[in-house]
Parts: sequence; structure tokens; C-alpha cells
Amino acid sequence: MNFRVERKHLYIALTLYLLYILLTIYVVTSGEGTSLNTYLFFAIFNNKLPQLTPLLTVISIDDYGRAFFWIPVALILWYSGGRYRRVSVLMVSAFVISLILGELMKHVLYEPRPFLVLHIVPLIHEQPDSSYPSGHALIVSTGAYSAIMTLPWYISLPLTAEALLVSYGRIYVGVHWPLDVIAGWLLGIANVELVLALPWYYEIVYIIMKKLLGRLSYRHDCPSTNY
Repeated sequence: MNFRVERKHLYIALTLYLLYILLTIYVVTSGEGTSLNTYLFFAIFNNKLPQLTPLLTVISIDDYGRAFFWIPVALILWYSGGRYRRVSVLMVSAFVISLILGELMKHVLYEPRPFLVLHIVPLIHEQPDSSYPSGHALIVSTGAYSAIMTLPWYISLPLTAEALLVSYGRIYVGVHWPLDVIAGWLLGIANVELVLALPWYYEIVYIIMKKLLGRLSYRHDCPSTNY
């Protein structure tokens, strides 16, 4: 296997990881209850739109806007074959990194959720685990950026809209700070760029997915990150 590296994507990934680290240092040293973060939180939380509340509440609950949406998306792309299969592999490859890093961050760094600090009542029930980064924003941004980088606009646009609604919704219902969501998007985009920088990792995931999901007969379904 050729362990080549796409330097352009690697540099972008490293830059985004650096920004994420700097943001994390700021959060650790200053806390999330800063005046700006609190102001932005209440600007969203205190301005409810009755027409949007049911939708934002549903997609913000547990995995409704995350796993229950993006797993079917990845599967549909896989079984669509051709270039869409390659997009599916890119998504899954980046999802794996996002899940690992997201869980790791939740265990090594604890930042209380806004409803614990600001003594408000959130619209949904949420565990009082670490708020930083937003796991929902991390996963949906990973999927959305994968789509933006590889799919036509008429497919990537609605997928990105879903990701933005979920991210906004997590603040709207009162379970995440704005900085949690920003951190999630930085990390999610960085993870996609990292996969694009490491074609050999992509190829490994492709082989695993082919064994687990089977393979339709498309001659042009090769493990390539060229979109």
C-alpha cells in the first residue's frame, strides 16, 4: 500500500487543528461563561420562533439529527455506486475520526453545559456531561463538509442546511454554548481534510466497508479520493 500524503489537504487540516487547539486553550483558561459567549447564547435561546421550535427540538434530541440522518445518507450514497460510493467512504472515514476525537475530548476536558451555568430550563433532556465540543456539530459538520467537497450543489446544499439547523438547534434548545458548536465545526472540517490528505487510510476504510456492506457491480468503483 502506498502511504502517500496529499500535502495541500494536510496543511489545511493542520491549520484547522491548530485553530481548534487555540480555541480549546481559550475555553479552558477563560471558561465558557464569558460575556460574549453568554450574549450569543441568549441571543439564540431567548428568541424562539414558534414555527421552527418543533423541528429544532426534534433534530436536537439525541441522535435524530445526527446518526439517524447521516447513517442513512452514507448508506444511500454507498449503494448508489460510482462517485457516490467514494463520497460515502470519505464520510465514513471522517466520521470514525470525529467519533474518536469527540469522545476523547469529552473525557479529557469537562466544560459544564449552559443550563448548568446559567440556571435555565432547556427544551430537551440532556445529560450533564461535558459540553465541549458539540458532538452533534462535530458529526453533522463532518458529513456536510464531505458533501460540499465532493457532491453537486443540489445535493450538498440540503445536507449542509440540515447540519446548520442541527448545530443552531443545539444552542436554541439550551444544551450547548456557541463556542461548542464552532469547535465542533472546526474539528469536523479538519477531519475531512485529514482523510483527503491520507488516501491510504481512505482505502483501508473502503476495503472494510466493501466486506461489511457487499458490493454492487460497478467497474468504476475504485478506492480513489479523486472526485
